Amino acid sequence: MSTLLLVRHGQASFGTSDYDRLSATGERQVALLRDHWLATGESFDAIYAGTLRRQRHTAQIIAATQNLTVTERAEFDEYDADSLLRQRAALGALEHLSAASLAAGHLEPRAFQRELEATGLDWVSGRLDAGAKETWPTFRGRVGRGLRALMASEGRSRRLVVCTSAGVIGAAVAEVMSLSDHEALKISWAVHNSSITRLQYDAARVSLTAFNAVPHLERPGHRELITFR
Repeated sequence: MSTLLLVRHGQASFGTSDYDRLSATGERQVALLRDHWLATGESFDAIYAGTLRRQRHTAQIIAATQNLTVTERAEFDEYDADSLLRQRAALGALEHLSAASLAAGHLEPRAFQRELEATGLDWVSGRLDAGAKETWPTFRGRVGRGLRALMASEGRSRRLVVCTSAGVIGAAVAEVMSLSDHEALKISWAVHNSSITRLQYDAARVSLTAFNAVPHLERPGHRELITFR
């Protein structure tokens, strides 16, 4: 069997002009994961990431002590939530945020999360198409293809890390577990920053053996670092 660990990126810079970078908290979360793996003697054959900055930086922090080069794969990029939210705002359908606060980036986290969830449900249901971006079936399809292609290319008895985002992890778990589109989206909302989701696979099957684990953050003094956003 081979093992593939899906790691969500560390906390990004929510509420700033550049969301797509790790915050100081995000860097610490990933460093603690790296140190946890060093302490437990974990080693990997390859480390992959999506092409987004927050995904690549997460992978680079982990790879630094593994003597590995990060390989980027766009199949593991997150969907464009900003585009979906702007489309929803243009339709006058925002329920928990004003269009002005969204445009200015003045976002209260709980209100933003509620709006993101409502927007995601509209996207999965086909009421939003992300303009020229991806539909939900296109997004789920590319995640599934990326996962299968990676497993096929890496082959047997491998230990792999893929640093990616919550939506990708939700879609990947749904592919493995044959879950519905709505279940895939709901799973993604539960994924912690820097968490580990473990898949084990061979030529015949893929199994989910751990989901959303944060052993590196569950010790006293670190629990305040368990975040969703």
